[in-house]
Amino acid sequence: MPRYGPRLMYAGLATLLAGVLAAAAVYAASDPTAYPWPLPAALAVCGTGVGLFTVPFFTAALDRVGPAGTGSAAGLLNAVQQLGGTLGTALLGSVFLDAADPADGAQRAFWAAGLLLLATAAAVAAGLRRPSPDPAR
Repeated sequence: MPRYGPRLMYAGLATLLAGVLAAAAVYAASDPTAYPWPLPAALAVCGTGVGLFTVPFFTAALDRVGPAGTGSAAGLLNAVQQLGGTLGTALLGSVFLDAADPADGAQRAFWAAGLLLLATAAAVAAGLRRPSPDPAR
């Protein structure tokens, strides 16, 4: 993080997006009646992307808060992260369960996740461009 700064977040989102697209491709190319064996590799890429994104995101978000508000900001950030995970699971689960074919539902859910990742990247980029509220920082 000290070497690359917040740019590491975008590498994480790109890696996560690559994993999601790879998982969608695995489901598109696999037999719907068999387990898609390349799927764990695609999900490992997703996990690497999440790992690359999380630490720089929390660091960049908490870097804008003064020492007195760091505890409250960290708690709020954690709560919002949990809410986002819950809403994302509900949304993607609904997309998955709406399809008659499980493979089609999985592919639709992965494409929806890719769109959500692009929206997240845009929101993170917009948030980082805003000036720090503390002029001393």
